[in-house]
Order: sequence, then structure tokens, then C-alpha cells
Amino acid sequence: MKTLSKLASKLKVDEETLEREAAKALLLHKLKLVESEIASILSKYNASSYEELLRKVESGEVEEHPAWEDLITLENLLNFKKKILKLIEELGLD
Repeated sequence: MKTLSKLASKLKVDEETLEREAAKALLLHKLKLVESEIASILSKYNASSYEELLRKVESGEVEEHPAWEDLITLENLLNFKKKILKLIEELGLD
């Protein structure tokens, strides 16, 4: 018996409901982790957005290193956040 089937049986829910709820929980968990990492980077530079941090780096308000690397990480995190939100919407999990 597959794990999903076993779990659905033990929880007394159908597999489709379990699958949807598990996908939603996973995506929301990932979203919280990504948002936490985003907040951590922005907080490190006392910035409220990617654009503000970029401006601070370009103006010399913060040192380029490691801020440029953090900007790259931040951009990747923001893109990943968009993907998660799009998946939540596409799957009708909101």
C-alpha cells in the first residue's frame, strides 16, 4: 500500500483531499521560509524592498560586498516566491 493511501486511510479522508491539503501545506510552508529569508536579507541592510537595497548599493550607502551577492540571492528568492504564489493560484489552493 502506498504511503498516500495508508495516510488517507488512517486519517479517514480520500486521497484527493489529502493530496490537495498536503500540496497546500507544503507550498505555504515553502512560502513562509522564503518570506523569512527575504525579510532577513532586507533587515540586514535596513531596506524595505529589493529596489531600495539596490539603490543603497549603487549609491554606496552599503558596501558592495556582500550586498551584491545578497541582491542576487534576494532576486532568486523573490522569483521563487512568485512561482509558489502562481502554483497556489493555478492549483486553486488559495
